[in-house]
Amino acid sequence: MKILLIILACIAALVLLLVVRALLVKDTAEKPEDYTKPEIDLDAAVKKAQGAIRIPTISMRDESIPDKPFYDLQAYLETTFPLFHEKAHKRVIDKYALMYTIEGSDKSLKPAMYMGHQDVVPPQEEGWKHPPFSAEIADGCIWGRGSFDMKSQLISIFEATEMHLRQGKQLKRTMYFCFGHDEEFAGEGAQAMCRVLQAEGVEFEFIFDEGMNLVDASLIGMKGPLALVGVCEKGWVNAKISAKGNAGHAAMPPKETTAVSLAKAVVKLNKHQMKAHFTPAVNMLIKSVCPKASFPFKVLMANADLLRPLMKPILLRISPAVAAMLRTTMAFTVLHGSDAANVMPDESYAIVNCRVNLGESVADVKTHMQKVLGSKYEVELLEKGQHEPTSMSDLDSFGWRMMQKTVAEVFPGGVTAPFPFVAGTDSKFYDSLTRCTFKFSPHITDAKYRAGMHNVNEYFKVSDVESDIQFYYRFMQNSCF
Repeated sequence: MKILLIILACIAALVLLLVVRALLVKDTAEKPEDYTKPEIDLDAAVKKAQGAIRIPTISMRDESIPDKPFYDLQAYLETTFPLFHEKAHKRVIDKYALMYTIEGSDKSLKPAMYMGHQDVVPPQEEGWKHPPFSAEIADGCIWGRGSFDMKSQLISIFEATEMHLRQGKQLKRTMYFCFGHDEEFAGEGAQAMCRVLQAEGVEFEFIFDEGMNLVDASLIGMKGPLALVGVCEKGWVNAKISAKGNAGHAAMPPKETTAVSLAKAVVKLNKHQMKAHFTPAVNMLIKSVCPKASFPFKVLMANADLLRPLMKPILLRISPAVAAMLRTTMAFTVLHGSDAANVMPDESYAIVNCRVNLGESVADVKTHMQKVLGSKYEVELLEKGQHEPTSMSDLDSFGWRMMQKTVAEVFPGGVTAPFPFVAGTDSKFYDSLTRCTFKFSPHITDAKYRAGMHNVNEYFKVSDVESDIQFYYRFMQNSCF
């Protein structure tokens, strides 16, 4: 009985400790000002976005894809935003990448950069409700390839800047605008612009690129939307796993062909993933959300450091998106064996697309794979496109404070939280030019909405054109004017 009482007392003390730690949580987010949104001619802005979407700037993976659409888009931007092009110094880098500079009056301030990309992924041939480059309006949405990723957002950046210029405001902080032409493929345009900026010795106060969105967080008791702002980016590398043996006629197969051997390797590697861990970005995400969550969730988040062993397996099972924040992911995307049905191949191989978690490296991925598979299999890291995870942005910075402030002003009740971005953006190439990179697309989405990206029937809500313009306008006002 005495032992039971001691156990119960320990449990009670632990619960009390967890509750007290939750009660001591303070909200340190930047407070918004009273803010009245400006009037926006939404019909005109939507027409501008439609015009850009109708130009088929398909990322040029090979010579069969024409480059004329990129020149057409450049001409379209010049005629659509004449004041912007009058005030900005324009440079075309690597034939297609666009770099603009608008000089500010205070040279003591580091410049800001707004980023995006002109290119889109090729549209699938079948399944479209509306032709992929028609930019038709239906059901309150603009339909078409690039509407979500990211022509509408690109136009919103131009529109917000031109609104400021039309009002005759004096720009204090110099602003750069860099729009690559092959973000969906190789990012060579962004890398070329980065080399120019490095040669000129430019350092940025912050870089603002596309990224994650705002999401509904009412499930955990939040009254406003949660803005998930990417503050770092996972690395990525493609690995080739090979199983080798003797070729031969399929009529006389051995006990284990190279295809069977490869299948075993795939299953084994898929089962033995790299370890999940809470990175600094994930820890800061939890810390930022905690003050606004309902009390049961606040208790969990306030004590995440103590409850990590319990939380980790639960988080890994919630969804693939949540799991991707916690570990290096390995996706088997290509399997190749024989080119003929009656021939056994001497080599079968798989391509694994890996997104490398913060705190790990491309080399760590290979080491893990080879350790799991052993010397029987060959692991080769494919050089094209690989890169290490980026550094994490400084969350004790002017840019981050302005991000928090603007989210709360444009989206009442909105909360800003750092987010480990799991996909790829052009801004990763500029990591050495700033301590603050924000990967964020300022509109509210859900999983279904985001699923249209790179898919048939991609769409963008008409109302979100205004949302993006309002956000860029206010963020520029808070940080640059």
